[in-house]
Amino acid sequence: MFDIQLFGRIEVRTRGECLSGADFGGDRPRHLLALLALRGEASISELADALGTGKKSVEADLSVLRAHLEPGINPRDSVIVAHRGRLRFDPDRVRIDVARFDELIALAAGRAPGRAVKPLTAAAFLATRPLLEDEDEPWAAELRNEYRAKLMMARRPSAEVSVN
Repeated sequence: MFDIQLFGRIEVRTRGECLSGADFGGDRPRHLLALLALRGEASISELADALGTGKKSVEADLSVLRAHLEPGINPRDSVIVAHRGRLRFDPDRVRIDVARFDELIALAAGRAPGRAVKPLTAAAFLATRPLLEDEDEPWAAELRNEYRAKLMMARRPSAEVSVN
C-alpha cells in the first residue's frame, strides 16, 4: 500500500520507507506525483499544461517517478496506471490524504451541524499543515488557497454547534 501525504510536505510511505524531497527524482517528478494525486486522473497534455512543460518532458518525468516509487517494476505493473490516454493512481494500492479530506468534507456537507462535527474534525486533523507547504509553484499556491477555503467553509457548521 502507498500512503501519499500532500498536506505538509509531499511524502509517500510504502514498504517501510518514507520518500520525500529529492527521493522522487527531482522537482518535476514530485510535482507530477502531487498533480496526479490531487486530480485523480489526467492526460499527459493536461499535466504538461499544468507543469508548464512539454509532453515529452512529462513522459520522461513519469518514467523517473515510477522508477523511484517502485524500483525495477515494469510500467504495466506500476501503481501509476495508464488507461485510454489517462493517468491515475491505482485506487486499490494507494491512499491519498487529500482524497480522504474531500470525502470527509462531502460526508459532513450532507449532515446536520451536530452530526457534521466528527467528519469535520477528522478533516481538520488531516489538514493541520498547509497543502503542498514546501512547493512554491503558482499551481501549488492556487491549490493551497482552494483547500484552505474548503477547510474554512467546513469549519463553519462545527463552530455553530460549539456556540449553541
